[in-house]
Parts: sequence; structure tokens; C-alpha cells
Amino acid sequence: MQLYLIRHPKPVSVAGLCYGRLDVAVDAESVAGAALAVRERIPERVLKEARFFTSPASRCVLLARELAPTREPRITEDLEELSFGAWEGQPWDAIPRDQLDAWARDLWRYKPGGAESAAMVAARWQRWATLMRSSDETFAVAVTHAGVIRVALAGMCLSDAAACLQIPIAFGSVHCVDLTQAQVPA
Repeated sequence: MQLYLIRHPKPVSVAGLCYGRLDVAVDAESVAGAALAVRERIPERVLKEARFFTSPASRCVLLARELAPTREPRITEDLEELSFGAWEGQPWDAIPRDQLDAWARDLWRYKPGGAESAAMVAARWQRWATLMRSSDETFAVAVTHAGVIRVALAGMCLSDAAACLQIPIAFGSVHCVDLTQAQVPA
């Protein structure tokens, strides 16, 4: 199965903020611009026929609805962003340096803000990917977050999975994953 993972549009008023699962706003212009960019990167047939899935965050739901206006996307909690716990809503520069350094030393297992590690996100991703593999779909589209996309890509590059957690994931970007090859990094 070919799965097209799309990062949500750029939120408004979040510069310098750790927002993870916070339901931050996106404006109509950002949604329209992201939809236009996505339509240029995903084959028209896929957009017309695919099942759409989305994180519950409104910034994802709005884009999914724009891309599939005649079908309601299925909201899937496994596509939620990493939870930053106590860091959520805090300016990045207010988070203690020693905590940021601890996270940088162990990107897979450290729980930023005490909530969820990348390994936990990868387990959610793998659970959902396993369900998707068992479907009879040829392709699907999921609107999600940078953290989820990074762990999905890490499952494709097991030689240096930790490096995949640092890959830049642009707002509105599209990443195609072959679910028959995706695994969970160690």
C-alpha cells in the first residue's frame, strides 16, 4: 500500500512556541496554499479515490476536508503529534537547557515534557500502519504532523533511524511511504 503522508499547514501565532498537541489555529489562506501544493504532488486519481485519514488536530482536519471535499476524512488518534506534556504551550527558550540536551542525547527514548517519547509515537504509528496494511486499499492519504512523518520515515531507513528524527518536514509537504516495507526502528 502506498500511503501519502501530508504535514498540516503552518499554524498562526506559534513562533518560538512548543505546541505539539495544542490545537493551534491555521488561517484559510494557509489551508488553501497547502492544498494547492499537495494537489501538485499527489496524482489526481489518488486524491479522487483514496481514503483520507487525519489527526484530530483542527490544523490537520481542515486540510483533509479541503483535499477531499466530498468525503469526510476518518479522524485517527494514532496520527496525533508527539505529546510534549509540561512543555506544551511553553516558549522553547523557557524550557530548561538540561532537559533539551537530555532529549537531544536520546531522541528515541527521552520523553520531552515528561509525556511521550519518539519510540512511543513509533509504536502508535506501527499499530496504525499494521491496520492499514491489512486493508485492501491500494493507496491512502493521511494528514498528520512532523513527528509522525519522521517516525514513519525512520521505519524506512533503519540504518540510521535516529537521524531520520531530525529530517526537516515542511508544512504542507508530502511524503510517500510504502507500507509493505515500513518497520519500527529500535
